Order: sequence, then C-alpha cells, then structure tokens
Amino acid sequence: MQPIRIIYDNTPDAIPVPEALRHRKSEVILWPLDDKESAVETSAEAGRRERTPGSARGKLTMIAEDDEHLDDFKDYMP
Repeated sequence: MQPIRIIYDNTPDAIPVPEALRHRKSEVILWPLDDKESAVETSAEAGRRERTPGSARGKLTMIAEDDEHLDDFKDYMP
C-alpha cells in the first residue's frame, strides 16, 4: 500500500482516518506548513540540484579506445 498524504489549507478539529488504514499499525505526522522553514519538499524537489553543463568533466578517464573487447561478444552481434 502506498502512503497517503493529505495537505489541509485549514486543518479541521478532527481528521478522518481513511478506510484502508483503519485497524492497522500506522504512523501519523502533523507538520505545519505555515512558513518556509518548516515546509516539506516534494519527492521531485528533494535531493535535486541545478545541473551545470560540464560538471562531470575530468571524473571519467578513458584508458584505451579499442574494439578488442568487442571480440568476446561477436556471437551475440548480427
């Protein structure tokens, strides 16, 4: 089962538990989203940095450029 995330603009006095989660072991986290400091990043934003062209330059080194290693795969190539 996937987690259920509900964001309330105006949190009610009582929050109903979805039918699928009733009578099960569950975790409830109440996290205020009023200010930017306590805002939770969405999964698409989490851990994502702006890409910079050329940022991987120098991290990979080509030792040799040859086709000898392809001889092992001749049986599988057309």
